[in-house]
Amino acid sequence: MNRYVNYGYPQAYNSFPAPKYYRNEDVRRKETMALPKNVTYTTKVEPKFTEHLMQHKGLKIVITTTVGKLVGTLDDVFIDHVALSVDGKLHHIRLCEIVYFEKAEEK
Repeated sequence: MNRYVNYGYPQAYNSFPAPKYYRNEDVRRKETMALPKNVTYTTKVEPKFTEHLMQHKGLKIVITTTVGKLVGTLDDVFIDHVALSVDGKLHHIRLCEIVYFEKAEEK
């Protein structure tokens, strides 16, 4: 009953102090990072197309992708991408992005 309260004006501070928060445990997390166990990676494999690409390894080819054309030397063929060397720079191209490839014309 003896509290002084100004009605109509917001109070600038709490009428009672807020409790202090103290953290007792270590700030760093103690749990270890674990990889998920039930992860399955899948990729679309086109064995004949990959086989034809492997026959052109080391040759100069033109690869037409969904974005455009790249002309260079086929460096290596992997299960999901190819490595094409264009002007000394190695490009990794996904097999799913390749529309077609052809042997480059020698000039």
